[in-house]
Amino acid sequence: MANSRLATTRAVFKATVHRTKNRLVAIPAEVQRQLGLERRTNNHIVHFSIRAGGAGRWNSHWAQLTFDNEFAIPTDVKDIEPGSDIEVKIHGAVAAIDVLQEATAAQPNPGGLLLALAETDEEDSRTDGSVNVDEYLNRG
Repeated sequence: MANSRLATTRAVFKATVHRTKNRLVAIPAEVQRQLGLERRTNNHIVHFSIRAGGAGRWNSHWAQLTFDNEFAIPTDVKDIEPGSDIEVKIHGAVAAIDVLQEATAAQPNPGGLLLALAETDEEDSRTDGSVNVDEYLNRG
């Protein structure tokens, strides 16, 4: 087997490709519950295999689910048309997170730190203002 992920099948179902929704396939509600999928804005990415109903070659792909847990059939799968009956194997699902947004949120806010320091009641031990700055910095 070319990909070890294909050895694991989390769910199998039969479906009909939507005729008017640009080759979308809806994951049945029972399968959604079995996999723990919820309706969400930034939905999961699923690894699946698909073929025409009952016969033919399995095509393995990744796709991001829509809010309603639907996925589009990739354009390289030529033998499946709108209205076709299909078989689907779900091999796994990966949570989709925005890495750039997570990295930005993890960075400290320097302005917030300065405001927090300004609100403290600690007194500055220096009484000479900025006259002896070099001596204070060079103390070690």
